[in-house]
Amino acid sequence: MRGKEVGALLLAAFLVTLFLGYTSGGAVAELVPKIGFVDVQKVFGDYQKTKDIMVRLKIGFEEEWAAMAEKRKLLERTRKALEEKLIQIEEKTKEIQEKVKELGKLEEELALQEALLTPYAKEEKLAQIQLLSQDIQRLGKERQELEKEGQVGEIQLRALEEEIRSFSDTLEAEKQEEEFRYSEEISEDILSTIKSIAEKGGYRLVFDKGALLYTTPEAEFDLTEEVLFRLNQNYQLGQ
Repeated sequence: MRGKEVGALLLAAFLVTLFLGYTSGGAVAELVPKIGFVDVQKVFGDYQKTKDIMVRLKIGFEEEWAAMAEKRKLLERTRKALEEKLIQIEEKTKEIQEKVKELGKLEEELALQEALLTPYAKEEKLAQIQLLSQDIQRLGKERQELEKEGQVGEIQLRALEEEIRSFSDTLEAEKQEEEFRYSEEISEDILSTIKSIAEKGGYRLVFDKGALLYTTPEAEFDLTEEVLFRLNQNYQLGQ
C-alpha cells in the first residue's frame, strides 16, 4: 500500500514538472492571480470625508442634544423635589403618630383620674385634649396637601421621563438615519476607488482585511494606504 502511494506521488510530481516544462512564463503568471487586501475599517475612519461628515452631524444635532440636556436637568430637579416631598410626608406622618399617641395617653389619664380631678383640672385636661385633636386635624390636612403635591410631582416626573425617552428615541433614529445615508455614500466611494486601483494594477482579487484569517507580511499585498491616499486626493479635488 505504501509503495503504491509513493508511486502515485512520484507520478503526480512528474506530471506537474512536465506541465511546467511545456508552459511559458507568461502562462504560468496567468495561473497565479494578482491578489491584494484593504483594511476597509481603517480607510473608512481615516477618510477625510468621513471626518468632515461626523463634524457636520455633531454640529447639526448640537441644538437638539443641548435641549435634551436641559430636559434631563429639569427631570433631575423634579425628581429631587419629589424625593423632598416624600420626606416631608414621612416626617408629617411621624409627627401625627406622636400626637395621636400623646392624645391617647391624655384620654386614658382623664378616664382614670376623672373622678378625682377638680372641675378646673378636668377642664384643663379637656382643653389639652381638644388642642391636641386640633393639631392632629391640622397636621392631617397638611399631610393631605403634601400628598396631593407629591402625586402631581410624580405625574410630572413620569411625563418628563416619557418625553425624554421619546425625544431621545427620535433623535437617535434621525442620527442613525443620517449616519447610514452617509455611510452608504462613503462605502460607494471606497468600493469605486478599490475597483479603479484593482483594474489599473491588474488585481484579480481584492479582499477586506477583516475577512482574512491569515496574510503574509509582504507590503505589496496591502493596498490600504494607496486606497486612502487616492480617496483623500479625489475628495480634496472635488471640493
